Amino acid sequence: MNRKRLTKILLVGLILCFCFNIEKASGKKSIRIMTFNIWDPADVPFWKKHADGYPVDRVVKYLTEDKADILLLQEVSLESQPEDQAYEQIKEQLSKKGYKYSAFYRPDYSSGRGLVGYVPGMKNSGYPLAILSKYPIEETFARQKANDVTMAKGVLGVKLNLDDKPLFIFTTHLSIGSKQTDGEIEQVLLPFVEDSGTDCRIIVGGDFNSPPAAEYPNKSVKIGNYTYSAQTTQYLLDAGFNDSWYVISASKDIGKGASCPGQDDFIKRVDQVYFRGSIVPQNAFVKWNLWENIGLVDHVGVIVDFKL
Repeated sequence: MNRKRLTKILLVGLILCFCFNIEKASGKKSIRIMTFNIWDPADVPFWKKHADGYPVDRVVKYLTEDKADILLLQEVSLESQPEDQAYEQIKEQLSKKGYKYSAFYRPDYSSGRGLVGYVPGMKNSGYPLAILSKYPIEETFARQKANDVTMAKGVLGVKLNLDDKPLFIFTTHLSIGSKQTDGEIEQVLLPFVEDSGTDCRIIVGGDFNSPPAAEYPNKSVKIGNYTYSAQTTQYLLDAGFNDSWYVISASKDIGKGASCPGQDDFIKRVDQVYFRGSIVPQNAFVKWNLWENIGLVDHVGVIVDFKL
């Protein structure tokens, strides 16, 4: 076989493979979402003391063993030594396991103007967010500041095309137990999400550091120096979003949904997934605690299956 013909055959094969992947994504009827706070790899002294360095391989196994389609990650902090950045290693391994598409947002505490897109060796700032997907990401966007309110960690969003319709997915990490948290949802996150279109299918997940209003309506509790208010997530309910876990648990026994085992009942389900539009949550579960052997209770992964 001559070289020209071989090249033509390979090219046709690549085109067919590409078309198959497009068809596979556009015909998708369900999707599995996982949200997980990966626990600040930049805290090098902590990880050297407790685990002889950040456990990249264990984290990758944890993220992939349940075959989620989309991964929403928080505290994707970047080590000051660029060659040791755990996220670069995680991203590379996940790409080999099918998560070929990704979005990254590095917030900036001082200006409220962070950077979209991961650059190997980039300077650390705040607690970055990441979304990794098995399906093509058509658009990436992020916001940290609006209406004179600056979120500490911001919100990251992506647009996918699944089942021949747009699906918007957002991840966030709210401040912990502060009055500013309500403003982060009401003044920054919600207006940002609404920009994507009120009639669209939307999923919002992440580490809310707040109790779910669906379970604790109109309740506020002071624990230590912080006041935790269910009003934070009430803004999402008022905007027409539904708490996936609460919706599923109404008809199926999926447990209490604790994602911070060992903490006060009022604040133990802080890792949440909300939805709006023509999608339906089918099942949900809380994963085992990856950090139990080193005494960490915050956080464990939460997985939700949606029918599109």
